[in-house]
Amino acid sequence: MQTSGTYELTMILGAATLLLWGVRMVRTGVMRTYGAQIRKLLPRALNNTFVALGIGVGAATALQSSIAVAVFTSSLAGIGVIPVADGLLLLLGADAGSAVVAALLTLDLKAMWPVLMFVGYLLHAFFAETDSPLKQFGRIFLGVAMILIALTFMSQVSSGLASSDLIRVIISSLGSELLLALLLFAILTWLAHSSIAILLFWASLVQAGVTHDPALIFAALFGINLGNAVPPIVMTWNQAPAARRIVWGNAVFKLGGVLAGFAALHLLKGVYELVPGEPGFRVMILHILFNIALIVVFSGLVKPIARMLDRCFVDAAKPADQIGPKYIPGSDAVVSKPEPFPVTALSREVLRILGTIQYMLELTHEMLVSGVPEKAEEILRQENKVDVLFKAVRVYAVDLTRKGMGETDQRKVLALLRYSASLENSGDVISKTMVGIPKAMKKDGKKFSPQGREDLDALFEYLIGNAQLAAEVIMAWSADSAGVLVQRKRDFKAMCNDSLRRHIDRLSQDVSNTQESSSAHLDLILDIRWINTQVASIGYDVLPENEVPGDEVAEELAARPQVTLEPTRTDE
Repeated sequence: MQTSGTYELTMILGAATLLLWGVRMVRTGVMRTYGAQIRKLLPRALNNTFVALGIGVGAATALQSSIAVAVFTSSLAGIGVIPVADGLLLLLGADAGSAVVAALLTLDLKAMWPVLMFVGYLLHAFFAETDSPLKQFGRIFLGVAMILIALTFMSQVSSGLASSDLIRVIISSLGSELLLALLLFAILTWLAHSSIAILLFWASLVQAGVTHDPALIFAALFGINLGNAVPPIVMTWNQAPAARRIVWGNAVFKLGGVLAGFAALHLLKGVYELVPGEPGFRVMILHILFNIALIVVFSGLVKPIARMLDRCFVDAAKPADQIGPKYIPGSDAVVSKPEPFPVTALSREVLRILGTIQYMLELTHEMLVSGVPEKAEEILRQENKVDVLFKAVRVYAVDLTRKGMGETDQRKVLALLRYSASLENSGDVISKTMVGIPKAMKKDGKKFSPQGREDLDALFEYLIGNAQLAAEVIMAWSADSAGVLVQRKRDFKAMCNDSLRRHIDRLSQDVSNTQESSSAHLDLILDIRWINTQVASIGYDVLPENEVPGDEVAEELAARPQVTLEPTRTDE
């Protein structure tokens, strides 16, 4: 039966659309089921070339898209979780993983689509109203079935196109314009946002016998690889420089490989004949070999290229962080009379101390997650800011109590003074004790167990949430929010006890890495619990029946001599 060119073009567009949608469904199902594990796994690829490459391959295989891995990795780099060099390794591995996925899809699996479609539909329908992972597995099965259906249609259409004189003339003309063919396939890949889709379509055409020209086959493959680097660049165009460095570096790798391959095209013609298998499968093998070559050539150059990218994409200059007070006079200033709203000004300065403590906790958490101690200097700088602000608050608060304030304002000022002293003590614990734990663990080559890491992540997130709630208590001075903060403080105590109990259980079961990290784990839990007590202490002052120390204790804290911290050197 003869079919028109319009019908065949429509079939191509429909099959390509179905293929893209199937890939998207698989990616969505994988991310919703294993997204949290993937987010934790990627940053752990630091400082190990083979692990970074392996995780990149695995991520692209699971998501069926190296573009998705590129965008996700760049977002992690943007917040400082993944260094540029390690991100470049991940993307080199992701490109190879995407090539492996495309090769697997060319195998004779098309007969499986009815079973996958049926099972996928049943799983997705039965668990549609639940959060069960089986719902997402159903989505994955449906996506794979759609991909296989699309490949079936592509194979049928390609066979028809192979017998078309017009298509043969067009393909033949591209054989004499290899640069044009390269650019054409690069544009198609960019528009499709999927190298797998265009690669499979090209392989189906080659399999159908549309062309046997090795030079044209290589030129199309180079174009597909080059076009695959464009979508991540476009999608991260307005992001932070740290995020753009990775996708541009990956584009540099691909451009270098394409230029080298295109220049040596006459030497590569014989490689096609040496590859075993059917013509379409040869296309896939050549695509894999190209990406393996990129890994071999560029994996050892990621660090110098990362330094070059740092110079090319410079972070915008941040406004200088004001170390001293903004809303009250400095500690060395003479306060002649109270401001029009002195208690409000004092509250705003205490909020700055609390915000700085929260930032120090976030930096410490990042150090524990990444295992990289580069944040230590910034933590020490922030602790110095806390010291300066506390001195100013102490002087200003004591001066206010001598100005004949009302009883309500007097109690509030003393409460804020007590609280700022508690926060200053918390800053000392973070900068003197907690900041040294990830540095010591990295030096000794120790790591937390996965279960221990999850416990610490939960505790840090809850503590940071309490700091945010404490800020609300200071602003509203409401008994309702204070009651919630006090209750969360008690809940946090129970969380710490549960974490300690689970840690002891892991020690008795000899869970990997638990014994070597036990001392650090226990110290962190004790420090976190103590800091949470300080952060939540403002809640007791605001409650009608508070349980805070008397005013004489606040005055004792106000007169307490300050501890001058010696700056700690960190290894570069």
